[in-house]
Amino acid sequence: MAGPDRSPLETLLAAEGSVAPDPEPAWRDFVEHVVESLDVGPGTGVWDVGCGAGAFLYPLWENGYIVGGVDDSADRIALARAAMPQGHFILGEPTEVNPAEPWDVVIASRGLGRCADLDQARGQLARMVAKATHAVAILNVPDTGASAASPTARAGLLRMLAETGITAVQFEATAGGRFHAFAKV
Repeated sequence: MAGPDRSPLETLLAAEGSVAPDPEPAWRDFVEHVVESLDVGPGTGVWDVGCGAGAFLYPLWENGYIVGGVDDSADRIALARAAMPQGHFILGEPTEVNPAEPWDVVIASRGLGRCADLDQARGQLARMVAKATHAVAILNVPDTGASAASPTARAGLLRMLAETGITAVQFEATAGGRFHAFAKV
């Protein structure tokens, strides 16, 4: 799976479009920061909505987490399955999260970018919260400003989470006009 000069994680990152010369150390730090923010550790089940090739999940899998996710690309799901054979990966629409199988943590590592409109974003968040038994996280969300009608605005996201019963949300600003949202369920 990995090329002769690439680690498995670098292969997954490349499949997801990372072009940084040495993204692996920074990526591992990012993933570690997210799980610390969610107060979880090895043995925790983490489900990624829109998991791509599984680059977010790979460092977790290496450290004893139970990982799984859904993506609409058969090629990316095949890469995730090859890299993490014990993972639970499903080919399907990320916007149609199935809450029937609960997971400790449900993450949208690619934000809500696949949602066509506010209603679809609202539905995806509601299904994520219903699936999670401990926490949810929406990562790398472009901060579009103060418009409460936008699913990528903090106020809009906070309102949608409140509609699902989530009342405590931690927002964290990142570089490039983006933010992460973390919430306990």
